[in-house]
Amino acid sequence: MDTKKKVVVNIYGSEYTIVGNSSEEYIAYIAEKVDETMREIGKKNSKYSTTMIAVLAALNMADYLYKSQEEASLLSDENNKLKEEMAAPFTELEKLRKEMESLKEKYAITQDALTKAQIELGVISKENESLMEENKNLKLELDVSRSTLKEMQNKVFEFQIELLKTKKELDELKTQRYNKSNKSKNNNIIK
Repeated sequence: MDTKKKVVVNIYGSEYTIVGNSSEEYIAYIAEKVDETMREIGKKNSKYSTTMIAVLAALNMADYLYKSQEEASLLSDENNKLKEEMAAPFTELEKLRKEMESLKEKYAITQDALTKAQIELGVISKENESLMEENKNLKLELDVSRSTLKEMQNKVFEFQIELLKTKKELDELKTQRYNKSNKSKNNNIIK
Protein backbone atom coordinates (compact mmCIF):
# COMPACT_ATOMS: atom_id res chain seq x y z
CA MET A 1 0.00 0.00 0.00
CA ASP A 2 1.49 3.32 -1.07
CA THR A 3 1.74 5.94 1.64
CA LYS A 4 1.05 9.44 0.50
CA LYS A 5 3.70 11.98 1.34
CA LYS A 6 3.17 15.65 2.11
CA VAL A 7 5.89 17.97 0.90
CA VAL A 8 5.94 21.75 1.37
CA VAL A 9 7.48 23.43 -1.66
CA ASN A 10 8.10 27.03 -2.68
CA ILE A 11 7.10 27.92 -6.22
CA TYR A 12 7.55 31.49 -7.41
CA GLY A 13 7.47 32.92 -3.90
CA SER A 14 4.44 30.97 -2.66
CA GLU A 15 4.38 27.90 -0.45
CA TYR A 16 2.34 24.86 -1.48
CA THR A 17 1.71 21.57 0.26
CA ILE A 18 1.93 18.78 -2.30
CA VAL A 19 0.52 15.35 -1.49
CA GLY A 20 1.63 12.42 -3.63
CA ASN A 21 2.85 8.84 -3.82
CA SER A 22 6.26 9.82 -5.19
CA SER A 23 9.29 10.34 -3.01
CA GLU A 24 9.72 13.66 -1.25
CA GLU A 25 12.90 14.26 -3.26
CA TYR A 26 11.08 13.73 -6.54
CA ILE A 27 8.18 16.02 -5.60
CA ALA A 28 10.68 18.69 -4.50
CA TYR A 29 12.62 18.25 -7.77
CA ILE A 30 9.47 18.70 -9.90
CA ALA A 31 8.45 21.76 -7.86
CA GLU A 32 11.96 23.18 -8.38
CA LYS A 33 11.63 22.72 -12.15
CA VAL A 34 8.25 24.51 -12.15
CA ASP A 35 9.75 27.30 -10.05
CA GLU A 36 12.78 27.63 -12.40
CA THR A 37 10.50 27.78 -15.45
CA MET A 38 8.25 30.43 -13.87
CA ARG A 39 11.23 32.53 -12.73
CA GLU A 40 12.78 32.36 -16.20
CA ILE A 41 9.52 33.55 -17.77
CA GLY A 42 9.10 36.21 -15.03
CA LYS A 43 12.58 37.64 -15.72
CA LYS A 44 11.82 38.00 -19.42
CA ASN A 45 8.33 39.43 -18.85
CA SER A 46 8.37 41.51 -15.65
CA LYS A 47 4.92 43.03 -16.35
CA TYR A 48 3.13 39.65 -16.38
CA SER A 49 1.03 38.61 -13.41
CA THR A 50 1.81 35.42 -11.49
CA THR A 51 -1.19 33.77 -13.13
CA MET A 52 0.01 34.67 -16.61
CA ILE A 53 3.49 33.39 -15.77
CA ALA A 54 2.01 30.13 -14.41
CA VAL A 55 -0.08 29.67 -17.57
CA LEU A 56 2.96 30.31 -19.78
CA ALA A 57 5.01 27.85 -17.71
CA ALA A 58 2.24 25.25 -18.05
CA LEU A 59 2.09 25.83 -21.81
CA ASN A 60 5.89 25.50 -22.13
CA MET A 61 5.89 22.27 -20.14
CA ALA A 62 2.90 20.88 -22.05
CA ASP A 63 4.66 21.79 -25.31
CA TYR A 64 7.80 19.96 -24.17
CA LEU A 65 5.71 16.95 -23.15
CA TYR A 66 3.83 16.93 -26.46
CA LYS A 67 7.07 17.14 -28.47
CA SER A 68 8.55 14.31 -26.41
CA GLN A 69 5.47 12.20 -27.13
CA GLU A 70 5.70 13.00 -30.84
CA GLU A 71 9.37 12.01 -30.83
CA ALA A 72 8.50 8.80 -28.97
CA SER A 73 5.76 8.10 -31.52
CA LEU A 74 8.18 8.60 -34.43
CA LEU A 75 10.68 6.28 -32.79
CA SER A 76 7.96 3.68 -32.33
CA ASP A 77 7.13 3.86 -36.05
CA GLU A 78 10.81 3.39 -36.95
CA ASN A 79 10.96 0.38 -34.63
CA ASN A 80 8.01 -1.22 -36.41
CA LYS A 81 9.77 -0.83 -39.77
CA LEU A 82 12.90 -2.50 -38.40
CA LYS A 83 10.77 -5.34 -37.01
CA GLU A 84 9.29 -5.94 -40.49
CA GLU A 85 12.77 -6.02 -42.06
CA MET A 86 13.97 -8.55 -39.54
CA ALA A 87 10.75 -10.58 -40.00
CA ALA A 88 10.91 -11.72 -36.39
CA PRO A 89 8.63 -10.94 -33.43
CA PHE A 90 9.94 -8.65 -30.77
CA THR A 91 7.66 -9.16 -27.82
CA GLU A 92 9.45 -6.67 -25.63
CA LEU A 93 9.12 -3.90 -28.19
CA GLU A 94 5.37 -4.55 -28.45
CA LYS A 95 5.10 -4.39 -24.66
CA LEU A 96 6.88 -1.02 -24.63
CA ARG A 97 4.61 0.30 -27.38
CA LYS A 98 1.54 -0.71 -25.39
CA GLU A 99 2.96 0.89 -22.27
CA MET A 100 3.61 4.07 -24.22
CA GLU A 101 0.01 4.04 -25.55
CA SER A 102 -1.23 3.53 -22.01
CA LEU A 103 0.85 6.49 -20.84
CA LYS A 104 -0.56 8.64 -23.65
CA GLU A 105 -4.10 7.80 -22.52
CA LYS A 106 -3.21 8.68 -18.92
CA TYR A 107 -1.76 11.99 -20.13
CA ALA A 108 -4.93 12.85 -22.09
CA ILE A 109 -7.01 12.25 -18.94
CA THR A 110 -4.71 14.17 -16.58
CA GLN A 111 -3.20 16.87 -18.78
CA ASP A 112 -4.86 19.68 -16.78
CA ALA A 113 -2.85 18.73 -13.67
CA LEU A 114 0.61 20.23 -14.07
CA THR A 115 2.34 18.09 -11.46
CA LYS A 116 0.96 14.83 -12.89
CA ALA A 117 1.94 15.95 -16.38
CA GLN A 118 5.52 16.45 -15.19
CA ILE A 119 5.61 12.95 -13.67
CA GLU A 120 4.21 11.52 -16.91
CA LEU A 121 6.90 13.37 -18.88
CA GLY A 122 9.61 11.72 -16.80
CA VAL A 123 8.23 8.26 -17.60
CA ILE A 124 7.88 8.99 -21.31
CA SER A 125 11.43 10.39 -21.50
CA LYS A 126 12.82 7.18 -20.00
CA GLU A 127 10.85 5.06 -22.46
CA ASN A 128 12.04 7.32 -25.28
CA GLU A 129 15.65 6.60 -24.30
CA SER A 130 14.83 2.89 -24.11
CA LEU A 131 13.30 2.97 -27.59
CA MET A 132 16.30 4.83 -28.96
CA GLU A 133 18.63 2.25 -27.42
CA GLU A 134 16.49 -0.58 -28.78
CA ASN A 135 16.51 1.06 -32.24
CA LYS A 136 20.28 1.18 -32.08
CA ASN A 137 20.44 -2.50 -31.06
CA LEU A 138 18.00 -3.54 -33.81
CA LYS A 139 20.04 -1.66 -36.41
CA LEU A 140 23.18 -3.44 -35.19
CA GLU A 141 21.41 -6.82 -35.40
CA LEU A 142 20.23 -6.00 -38.91
CA ASP A 143 23.76 -5.05 -39.98
CA VAL A 144 25.15 -8.29 -38.51
CA SER A 145 22.43 -10.31 -40.26
CA ARG A 146 23.14 -8.62 -43.58
CA SER A 147 26.87 -9.26 -43.17
CA THR A 148 26.25 -12.92 -42.34
CA LEU A 149 23.92 -13.26 -45.32
CA LYS A 150 26.56 -11.75 -47.62
CA GLU A 151 29.20 -14.16 -46.28
CA MET A 152 26.87 -17.12 -46.83
CA GLN A 153 26.09 -15.96 -50.37
CA ASN A 154 29.82 -15.77 -51.07
CA LYS A 155 30.35 -19.28 -49.71
CA VAL A 156 27.46 -20.63 -51.82
CA PHE A 157 29.03 -18.99 -54.85
CA GLU A 158 32.42 -20.55 -54.00
CA PHE A 159 30.76 -23.98 -53.55
CA GLN A 160 29.03 -23.60 -56.92
CA ILE A 161 32.37 -22.85 -58.59
CA GLU A 162 33.95 -25.85 -56.81
CA LEU A 163 31.02 -28.02 -57.89
CA LEU A 164 31.44 -26.93 -61.51
CA LYS A 165 35.18 -27.73 -61.35
CA THR A 166 34.42 -31.15 -59.85
CA LYS A 167 31.81 -31.86 -62.55
CA LYS A 168 34.32 -30.87 -65.22
CA GLU A 169 36.98 -33.18 -63.72
CA LEU A 170 34.41 -35.97 -63.50
CA ASP A 171 33.45 -35.47 -67.14
CA GLU A 172 37.14 -35.53 -68.11
CA LEU A 173 37.66 -38.75 -66.15
CA LYS A 174 34.61 -40.31 -67.80
CA THR A 175 35.92 -39.25 -71.20
CA GLN A 176 39.36 -40.73 -70.45
CA ARG A 177 37.83 -43.95 -69.22
CA TYR A 178 35.62 -44.15 -72.25
CA ASN A 179 38.59 -43.54 -74.52
CA LYS A 180 40.65 -46.21 -72.75
CA SER A 181 37.78 -48.63 -72.94
CA ASN A 182 37.34 -48.00 -76.68
CA LYS A 183 41.08 -48.26 -77.28
CA SER A 184 41.17 -51.56 -75.43
CA LYS A 185 38.26 -52.87 -77.53
CA ASN A 186 39.98 -51.73 -80.69
CA ASN A 187 43.18 -53.48 -79.69
CA ASN A 188 41.24 -56.69 -79.06
CA ILE A 189 39.61 -56.45 -82.45
CA ILE A 190 42.91 -55.89 -84.27
CA LYS A 191 44.70 -58.89 -82.75
